[in-house]
Amino acid sequence: METKITPERFREILPSICDRETSYDPKNWTPENPLWGHCAVVALIAQNLFGGKILYVSLLDVPGFEHMHSHYWNKLADGSTDDFTKAQFGELYPIGLLKEANNARRPRMLSHARTVKRYKLLAFRLAKTLSGDNQIFANDIYRRCFYQALDSTCQKMKFGCVITHNGKIVYEGYNQKIDALKSLCEPKCIRLGITSRTESMLGACGHAEEQGLWQIVHDRLPTEECELYIAGIYPSGLPWLKKEPEHTCLRCAVQMHYAKIKLIYVPVIDHWEGITAEQALKTAKAYATREKTIS
Repeated sequence: METKITPERFREILPSICDRETSYDPKNWTPENPLWGHCAVVALIAQNLFGGKILYVSLLDVPGFEHMHSHYWNKLADGSTDDFTKAQFGELYPIGLLKEANNARRPRMLSHARTVKRYKLLAFRLAKTLSGDNQIFANDIYRRCFYQALDSTCQKMKFGCVITHNGKIVYEGYNQKIDALKSLCEPKCIRLGITSRTESMLGACGHAEEQGLWQIVHDRLPTEECELYIAGIYPSGLPWLKKEPEHTCLRCAVQMHYAKIKLIYVPVIDHWEGITAEQALKTAKAYATREKTIS
């Protein structure tokens, strides 16, 4: 599994994962121009991978491109500028317009349901490609966890959680900021300076597992009959696949223990593997006491 990617590698992969379904303009998309209508979602993913800002200009006065409304590209964290979908314009690239660039606001870009759908699908395809088509990406629950994790704004690690009861999905969610504690993560998360999996109570994040547990309790579902799936992705949007079956957060393990959750499933290399709440306590304790560390 590739856990890091260069702009060059990203540009190389894009044509193979962009298609009509991920294009803003599916009617005019063609296999010969695979990047057509992809600038917004590609810019969002590039920002995940390389940091920096998203820039945009209006295309409303550009003949032949008026219906596209805007064009987006990236100013990377290292200060360089990169337009990963430049090829979609062929010889008609609007060079002059680029001098009129504005800063795009990510929340506004993701306020459109169709954009979110295209963004998540493309991010999932990228992760799948970098994994070498790992078979876990064919699993619907893993896909749901991955999609949920993409909604998290956590600066350190994003998690998606799915809970099932008798095989039926009863909860989907992700780790998110607790407003009353937001001073601990704005503008910089306090946990960026804390060794991972230690001091688990310190931070502003409501963990994906605990939010899911409390929701099924409020819904009066029998927790001892429920199974919890939890998967993480890095802020870059690339997946964290475990090397062994373990849970690493003592804060959540304690709550799952008290809830008597039936089984906890974690992604191990290429499949889900179930562990009990007791096993989760033991493995999480090892990380909390620094007997083990995240590699």
